Parts: sequence; C-alpha cells; structure tokens
Amino acid sequence: MIAYQDIKHVHLEISTRCNAACPDCPRNLRGVDVVEGYPLHDMQLDEAKTIFPTAFVQQLDEIYINGNLGDFVTARDALPIVEYFRSANPRLSIQVSTNAGAKSKQFWQELARFDVQVTFCIDGLAGTHELYRQNTLWATVIDNAKAFIAAGGRATWKMIQFDHNISEEAACRTLAKDLGFSNFQFIDHGRNAFPVFDLRGNFRHDIGTHSQPRDFQQLHRIREENKKSFVIPELAPTKIDCWSKKHKSIYITATGEVYPCCWMGFFPGRMYHQGNEQIVPLIDCDNSALTVAWQVRSIGLIV
Repeated sequence: MIAYQDIKHVHLEISTRCNAACPDCPRNLRGVDVVEGYPLHDMQLDEAKTIFPTAFVQQLDEIYINGNLGDFVTARDALPIVEYFRSANPRLSIQVSTNAGAKSKQFWQELARFDVQVTFCIDGLAGTHELYRQNTLWATVIDNAKAFIAAGGRATWKMIQFDHNISEEAACRTLAKDLGFSNFQFIDHGRNAFPVFDLRGNFRHDIGTHSQPRDFQQLHRIREENKKSFVIPELAPTKIDCWSKKHKSIYITATGEVYPCCWMGFFPGRMYHQGNEQIVPLIDCDNSALTVAWQVRSIGLIV
C-alpha cells in the first residue's frame, strides 16, 4: 500500500489526444482510428491544481509526463501546467517524453525555461522515422529539438529499434551529438512485427516480419472476435518486483483517474485493452483525483 503522503513519483498522462498514428499504439489499430472506450480530454490547468495541490507537488521528487494514449504536444495547457509544477517545487525533476511533432519554436523555447528534461522520440533519419511515427515530420521534430536545446533545454534522443532503422543508429548518434542532445537511447521495445495502414485502412508497408493480414477489414474482424472470446490465461505464480511500489509511484490519467501504474491505466471498464478484464474487479471505489476525498484524507493505493 502507498499512502497519499508517501507518494514521491507521479507518471502523468496530460492528454489522451495525439497528433501521430503510430501503428503499435493502443489508441488505434495498426494506424486506423477504430479503437473506442477512452475519453478525448486534455488536462486543464485548474484540474491540475486540484489534483496536485502545492503541498503535494512539494513532496514529490519527480513528475514524468508521458501518456498511455496521448502526447504532451496536444495538451492545450501543457506550458501552464509545467510552469505551475515548477513554481510549486523548484527542485522537482520534470521529465517529458514526446513525439515533438507539433507546437511552435516559441513553445519549445518557453518549455526550456522551466528546466524540463525532454525525451524526443526520433526513430531514424528523414523518411525512416515516419515509417513508425506516422503523421509526424522528421524535419519538424528536429527543428523543435533545436529550438529547445538552443534555449538551454536538456534533451534525450530516444530511438526505438526496428529492422528498418538499425542501419541508421550510428548516423543518428552522431547527429544527436552534433545537435547538442545530452543523451542517446536505442531501445528494443519489441515493436517489430505488424502491418501498417493509413487512416483510411489502406495497407502501406510492413514493419518487421509477421503473419498478420494485410487486409484491414480482416484484421479488424479478428480483433472484434478476440474481444468476445478473450480468456484470462492461467499463469504460474511468480515473484513480482513492483517498480511503482519500490519508487512510491502512481499513474494519473488525463481525466484524473488514479492507478498504481501505467499498465493498469487504460481506462478499465470502458476501453478494450488486453488485461483490462483482470483489472476491473480490483477497482471498487471512486479512483478520481478530482474528488474531494483525494484532497482531504490519506488514501491507500494497491500496488
């Protein structure tokens, strides 16, 4: 159990909207917007102040802004919320992970002023990056990173490993150093085996090697059938080293719902997502941080 007064780390989803259409994102099906059940919502400044009163922000060591469904750049109050966090706690570590494919250069210059560490998700060079980060432009992302770094911002270049970008790793590392990035990450997230479709459901290309259908209607039918026949698998007992418990962390959605971690925060009961069926029975209370209960008493969070 983690009591309210013991929380030290918050993983925050600031918006459920996104400018991109990454084909392995749970907000779409291989690039097509057919997923239902999650709300479209940007966290507003007044909501952030209600969820994060000054005293609570002051007890935190870090806020990590990176949503399950949305991106930082789509949130209308992104800068005011970050400014509020910084003013409430000057020592707070504020981390942002983003596709960085939107907002003006002025936005990124202003963000740097609040001493925020930003991870720019850039999956290769021009033309390669967009194979996964659909609807973003490599040149725009790089220009935004340049503006942020030039204004004094600390930036990390994060590159997800795919078969189609492995050959560009060295060039990206060199470019990141030349541009002034503080760090470079090349990470295998296991996202390397699926077809990619445009918003209309037209097949575009493959990522990795897979056996999934390249006809979107067929793929969609399979998904709908799986929703009806999903069976919770029986797993052997195992020892779990819970990151959230160890770091006294919680996950908060853009609508203010509180969960032990992001793996449980896919709006259980409303949204179809693998594993949600197991989570719904565990939620037997109002878990909104916008309620009075969150503000006036310590609460236990199951982790």
